[in-house]
Amino acid sequence: SSTRLDFFVNQKPGNEPIPYYALEVEHLRRMHVIGVRSDMNEFFHIHPSETYEPGIFSGGYTFANPGKYKIWSEIKKDEVNYAFGHPPVVVQGIGTTENKQVSFARQFLVGNYQALLSLDEPVVKGHPHDLTFEIHTPDGRDVELDDYLAAKMHLTLIKDDWKQFIHTHPKGPGHSATLRVINVANANGGDKHSGAQMDDHAATPSNVHGIPFQVIFPEAGLYKAFAQFRPKNSTLLPDEALTAEFWIEVKDKAPSGISAWTGLLIVSLIAIGVLTWLVRRYLKVGS
Repeated sequence: SSTRLDFFVNQKPGNEPIPYYALEVEHLRRMHVIGVRSDMNEFFHIHPSETYEPGIFSGGYTFANPGKYKIWSEIKKDEVNYAFGHPPVVVQGIGTTENKQVSFARQFLVGNYQALLSLDEPVVKGHPHDLTFEIHTPDGRDVELDDYLAAKMHLTLIKDDWKQFIHTHPKGPGHSATLRVINVANANGGDKHSGAQMDDHAATPSNVHGIPFQVIFPEAGLYKAFAQFRPKNSTLLPDEALTAEFWIEVKDKAPSGISAWTGLLIVSLIAIGVLTWLVRRYLKVGS
């Protein structure tokens, strides 16, 4: 059954409700809500709407499995984007609550489509990295995409410990090519911090050459990428999309170009050369 999720949008201090009309439309909606289960196996993206109660936005979601979920809500006001990380929600029910499986495959089958991810690896924190997604039929033909919420694709990247949240789109109308750090506030009244980012880097989308993004990962660790798209002329409902999922490992720093074994060999050769020179010099002096 569907679970009702309510969100209170208010101005601090004083908890003054912010009316629906005071929020700006961003990608066709005044509020975006994204959630994921602790094992990163279940992802959702919904859009709560206004209610008769001031400042309260409400939306329904049917959780497919029990477990612990993290939820973020996003709004835009006065030309500033905000993301709010909410306390985890525990969903009761019958079934496995945790089944984390990490795979670095770069192909993902969803519905009758195949999604491919290409990226420059290794991925290192703090550096811009290009990610390109291609959508094909099982026999390899390119798939043309309709817009999903005013973009060819929505990309969400979440660190597996929930400490980093990135929601980004390909470059297009209404998007600048700059990285914007957006405020994150804990729903339980904690201090704001800059743990979530919205990255609007990317080249103009192309169905033939893929949908390109440029992302800067703020921390090392494991991230899961959720790429949402709508194949052209699909039977999906207007607010629905297909989701391709990929794991990405982010390194703390770029690995050395020389392996440990190669480095040891070079040091050994240098040491042998120095020792040979010293022996020859000693023999020469002795003679």
